[in-house]
This record gives sequence, structure tokens and C-alpha cells, in this order.
Amino acid sequence: MAEENKTTGATQVTEDTQPTTPEVDYKAEYEKMLNEQKKWKDATDKACAEAANFKKQLREKQTEQERMEAERAEREAAKDAELEKYRTESRINSYKSKLLECGYDLATATTMASQLPDGIGDDFFANQKAFIESQKKTIEAELLNKQPTLSTGQTPSVTDYDNMTDEEYYRAIRSKK
Repeated sequence: MAEENKTTGATQVTEDTQPTTPEVDYKAEYEKMLNEQKKWKDATDKACAEAANFKKQLREKQTEQERMEAERAEREAAKDAELEKYRTESRINSYKSKLLECGYDLATATTMASQLPDGIGDDFFANQKAFIESQKKTIEAELLNKQPTLSTGQTPSVTDYDNMTDEEYYRAIRSKK
């Protein structure tokens, strides 16, 4: 059986003796601890599996959200392109009408309006119109200066014979005959 050491108070187990109460408690405690550790490990594994499942679902959902975001971005880009097209057409029509007011013909105004950059103010067209008017006035003045004096179609009826020399007088009389 178990013999007790009187100096230390510890029980020694011999081969033919049964384990004492403290030894049995340690084994039971160890088994409880292993069971609890297994429960915790199972719970942790289950939580990790659930987290992985949620993460997978989140990734799938993000992919769906990203797809929806891409579609929305495409719609926005198409809408922006269409809006820019209408703005460009409006700008060209506005410029064309202002160029027509300046005196340009339709073909030239259409060509120039499509080539002018965005953001040209009304000052440009006012200056253009003033320049064209100035050029017209200059050309008209030059043409009037180059034109010979206008005659009424009548010849002078009175000749100033007093200021003529004798030779001029005789020529004038002969030319009238």
C-alpha cells in the first residue's frame, strides 16, 4: 500500500498500491482541461470558419458592388459625353450666329465657329465686328477717292473770256463753231 514519509508528509505509491486521492484529482483535472481545450479549439475553429464564410460573402458582395459601381461609372461617362456634345453644338451655333452678325457668309461662319476654342467672350465678336466695319469704311473711302469727279452732264454755258489770252480766245470761238 501507500507508505507515508514522516519527514515530508508525501505519499509514495508502490506497484501494488492504488493511487491516492491527490493523484486521481490531477488526472481528472488534466482530462477536464483537455476537454475544455478541445471545446475552445472547436469554438475557435467554428468562429474562424464563420469569419472565412462572411469574408467570402463580403468579397462576393464587393464584387457585385464593384460591378454596380462600374456600370454607374459607365452611365455617368456616357451622360457626360452626351452633355459635352450638346454643349459643343450650342457653342458652335452661338459662335456661328455671332459671326453671321459680323457679316460672314454661312459657310465661312460655320467653319470658323467649329474651329474657335471654347470660352471666347462677346468682346471678341464685338471687336471682330468693329474691325470689319472699319475695313468696309476704309475700302469705301479709297474707292471714292479713286473715282473721278462726277459731272452733271452739262457743259458750262458761260465762258470767262475776260481772263483768256488772245490765242485762247480764238481757239474757244473756233471750237464752238
